[in-house]
Amino acid sequence: MSLILVGVDGSPESTNAVRWAAAAAAAEDADLKIVAAYSSTTSDYAPGLVIPQDVIDAIRSEATGFVQSAAEVAREEAPGLTLSGSIVEGDAARVLLELGENAEITVLGTRGLSSVKGLFLGSVSTSVAAHSKGRVVIVPGGALGGDGPVVVGVDDSKVSDPAVAEAFRQADLRKKKLVAVHTWTPLDADALHGFGLDAKEIDEMSQQAVEAVAERMAGYSEDYPDVQVERVVVPEEPAKAILEASGDSASMIVMGSRGRGGFTGLLLGSRSQKVLHHARVPVMIARR
Repeated sequence: MSLILVGVDGSPESTNAVRWAAAAAAAEDADLKIVAAYSSTTSDYAPGLVIPQDVIDAIRSEATGFVQSAAEVAREEAPGLTLSGSIVEGDAARVLLELGENAEITVLGTRGLSSVKGLFLGSVSTSVAAHSKGRVVIVPGGALGGDGPVVVGVDDSKVSDPAVAEAFRQADLRKKKLVAVHTWTPLDADALHGFGLDAKEIDEMSQQAVEAVAERMAGYSEDYPDVQVERVVVPEEPAKAILEASGDSASMIVMGSRGRGGFTGLLLGSRSQKVLHHARVPVMIARR
């Protein structure tokens, strides 16, 4: 039986993630594991401070309460779901990354884009999305996704293949249309006109991009013949185009972990980071 892992911390955002994870586990016929991590270590400012045992017990008890409350939410969302829970001492990101090695999907909530410039995803969500070896879903606060299509970012290389394959699977599983977004330049049409390109030349380049993307996706369409595919091929900044295609009505967005120029150390490309930071629907980072 496959497993979906969800991290909780008692926040409304993590409760929202539990709802999404429970619905996904029911759809995938998977078990759901709810995990809360806690720490009994002191900060670097007081390395010699010994925390009393009753305080550690209280911290652990609080984490236990988070898991129990989350289990109630999951049962309400998907009655009959096979549930398990864990309370683990340690850094939350490390705990989720280690446990996530045995999970099909790791799910986390986030507050999304903060009103304070520069405060985007939480550090745990960022670390897990960047370093997990499997699929990770980040669920924005208050957003479980709409009833619209599955949206996927596509380029004309093998880099996007894991995301495309997973997007087709998700669209088939959810009986949704698949919107494949490809941008062949980061410039919009007005900017291209400014470089001396006329409408005919732009149309020709767009058509070439359409053909490249269609060829890239042909095999997946054969594997999932029931999935209706809409291709959006535009001159535009990639993340902006994907976010515009998804809005707040898409079921989910599926992204690859890195772009063409990725290299060791840059585990989450700039395009995926931008989408994660600003999406109003759940975003899946697909690696396998």
